Amino acid sequence: MRFSNFTSSIALLTATLALALPVNAQETILPKLVINAGGLTPFEENEIGRSYTVIDGDQIAVQGTAYVADVLRQVPGLAVSRTGSPGGLTDVRVRGAEANHVLVLIDGVPVSETSTGGFDFGRLAVSNVERIEVLRGPQSAFWGANAMAGVINIVTKSADKDGVGGALSTEFGTDGTKMVSGSLAYGQDNFDISGGLTLRGTDGFNVSLQGTELDGASHIDGNARFIADITPQLTVDGNVRFGRVRADADEQDFVTGLAVDSADRTEISELSGALGAGWVSDNTLWFQNARVSAGTVERRSVGTGYEVLTTGDRYKLSYQAGRHFNSPDFLDSEHTVTVGYDLVYETFEQLISPLERRTRTAHSLVGEYRGTYLDQLYLTAALRHDFNDNFADATTYSLSSAWQIPDSGTRLHASLGTGSTNPTFYEQYGYVPGFFTPNPNLKPETSFGWDFGVEQSVLDGLVVLDATYFNQTLENAITGSAKTVKNNVGTSTRQGVELSANFNIIDGLKAWITYTYLDARTPAGIEEIRRPRHSAAIDIAYTFDTVPLTLHSEAVLVGETIDDDFSTGTKVTLPAYTVVNAGLNYQINDQVEVYGRVQNLFDTKYQEVYGYNTQGRTFYAGAKASF
Repeated sequence: MRFSNFTSSIALLTATLALALPVNAQETILPKLVINAGGLTPFEENEIGRSYTVIDGDQIAVQGTAYVADVLRQVPGLAVSRTGSPGGLTDVRVRGAEANHVLVLIDGVPVSETSTGGFDFGRLAVSNVERIEVLRGPQSAFWGANAMAGVINIVTKSADKDGVGGALSTEFGTDGTKMVSGSLAYGQDNFDISGGLTLRGTDGFNVSLQGTELDGASHIDGNARFIADITPQLTVDGNVRFGRVRADADEQDFVTGLAVDSADRTEISELSGALGAGWVSDNTLWFQNARVSAGTVERRSVGTGYEVLTTGDRYKLSYQAGRHFNSPDFLDSEHTVTVGYDLVYETFEQLISPLERRTRTAHSLVGEYRGTYLDQLYLTAALRHDFNDNFADATTYSLSSAWQIPDSGTRLHASLGTGSTNPTFYEQYGYVPGFFTPNPNLKPETSFGWDFGVEQSVLDGLVVLDATYFNQTLENAITGSAKTVKNNVGTSTRQGVELSANFNIIDGLKAWITYTYLDARTPAGIEEIRRPRHSAAIDIAYTFDTVPLTLHSEAVLVGETIDDDFSTGTKVTLPAYTVVNAGLNYQINDQVEVYGRVQNLFDTKYQEVYGYNTQGRTFYAGAKASF
């Protein structure tokens, strides 16, 4: 479906929502939330029993990282692999699962491609990001299919003050890198609106291990959002996002298994948006919420002797209703019960070497209970059933708890649940005709997982430590060969440990350390590819008292990783590596900041994907002005 038809569809969905019962948008209920869009009810951070990480805007701004994928390298339990240069296919795997087992949201809108079920992080710059929220473990009971291993929600910036404000920044760097970004916001008591636009381009570097051809990329990212309090009980909010990337690539030689210089390229255009409206009763006990969202992704792949154009759309309508109530005579408890309905309609079409346009629809019923006991014990339970029109239905559940032990600084958290991931349109109906035989009879992949962790705060919160053990199994895994795809027989296993530590002991000094041990194996006991057994990250930032200067450094440590050698059909081991980045930010005055940073300070040579080169030492300098 082309963008013109898609825009008309958004208008139709908007009109449909206007007829829905008034609702309360998730973002407006509490000031500080975890995974605050798309779920049934929002969470305050200390209430959540599931494993999570929140990276706030201050940390993102200090590091100056250009791409969201590079920010996610610092999150425990996540493995990132990029095929070549920025703009190349970039997968993020959570706790050893596949890339399409994690649900990716931008301002609450699902943004994965319907063709593959996964989200390509190579097309997502940091531009105008306020925070990134990550939930690990099965989340399908709350967010539906493809949240089997976790949820990554990217939240864009909103107005943070009354009146008009904005920012403008520019950056120049190695490999002909240029960036310009601007944002504008307006806020008042009952209405906020904000938006941003970023343009970034680079001549790139040679992603092949041989030859001299440069592989560059260009990005455009634009977004806007608003929230309005129509009455004290009624709230409306919405957002829209546009993105476009053009990235050079090199083809993979199936004789040697290595990337070789070629004129391949990928062009991706995406448009997404959402509209919500809301209502709470005068006594705040009853609430309803509804949201309509839509997204389209168009991908063009051009190579030697071929060109493929695919497009996919996703439309989602959600409605929820619930009530808060108290039981002061029973453990001084508070409760929230929510029921909901989701409708998801997806399309897929291949416009060159055309296949028939494919569609599918899913209806879902979901319920959630949340309870607080003695202001220290928090329980959550959810149950969901998905009615799928083209394959088997799925039922998923989730249970979690958190206990803030009084006067100890200790918080225990645990969760267990099931997840499901739907077959992709490629797997059901094929890709380039003749490439392989699709299988329209595939069943959803299913998973069961649990985790248990201890969070310890010491020195009045100046140091926070967390250790979590996780275990997850996968059944009906969809595997493919040169001839067909099928549901695998047997159980894949993923287990490991996630450690994190936050330090704020010295005034001006902040440090964050994470470590992950992962053992992910197929039913045959073979180690899964591109999932390092050992990985870690260290982030340090120091702001001086006497001068407005911040120094920062980040290190990403990745152990040996298994990958496929497609030329021989065997496994290869990619060596362990450490990449160190460093930089400084200097605040000239309240409005102007200049900065510089070095990526891959020690010019480390490494591979994330077998046969593809990675970028060496690079330098960047820029300035930001705000008003």
